[in-house]
Amino acid sequence: MVRGLYTAATGMIHQRNRLDTVASNIANVNTRGFKRDMVVERAFEDELLLRMDKDGIPNSRIIGTITHGVYADKVMTEFKQGNIQETGKSTDIALLGDGFFTVMTDQGELYTRDGSFTIDSYGRLVTAEGWQVLGQNGPVYVYNDQFTVDPYGNIMLGGNYIDTLRLVNFEDPEVLQKAGDNYFINTDQGGMIPFAGEVRQGFAEGSNVDVIREMVDMMTATRAYESNQKILKMIDGTLNKTVNEVGRV
Repeated sequence: MVRGLYTAATGMIHQRNRLDTVASNIANVNTRGFKRDMVVERAFEDELLLRMDKDGIPNSRIIGTITHGVYADKVMTEFKQGNIQETGKSTDIALLGDGFFTVMTDQGELYTRDGSFTIDSYGRLVTAEGWQVLGQNGPVYVYNDQFTVDPYGNIMLGGNYIDTLRLVNFEDPEVLQKAGDNYFINTDQGGMIPFAGEVRQGFAEGSNVDVIREMVDMMTATRAYESNQKILKMIDGTLNKTVNEVGRV
């Protein structure tokens, strides 16, 4: 019976983690290039139950197994493409297909799908946070908003070639972890492959969060949380009767 308390509690903790993740997804529904997260659950290891010896006579045998509930194994990011929206701004750049822009931050090189860039006082193409967008030759200097970017990422200004955007992809996207502010960090430092998609200037990629889907997930997690809560209260009430009423008899 006490084991049931722990099982119900693990269920409540898992559903709370799901709700936190769903809330984060909904909060970023309008964040450009945002990729939704999802919680992957896993059951605790099964425990083998044996029948105990009686009166010193060997009589043990397998009765079955029992689990102690579930837990959040990890949070995975879904890298599905978001909707592409036309903005008409030369500094807005979207990627069609799998891949990422490379930017230089105080944490080193990070990666993002958010191509809503600006131009700083030095004429460099930078992110909204001021981090430098990298090309094959280092920071990209465009100087003004009259530059053009072709479908391959080549940057031209006044008919002259400037640089090519450093666009990368990964064999296993799971090596990427969110580093905050819509950036990803490569935890493996390997497995990079060339970007094979298409670059669109004057477009921006929206979030891949589906609000309706998230609302359904939120209701499902809330009801599962409430169910575990009721089970926990029921077991607690039964234990209370056992201790305070049956014990008297």
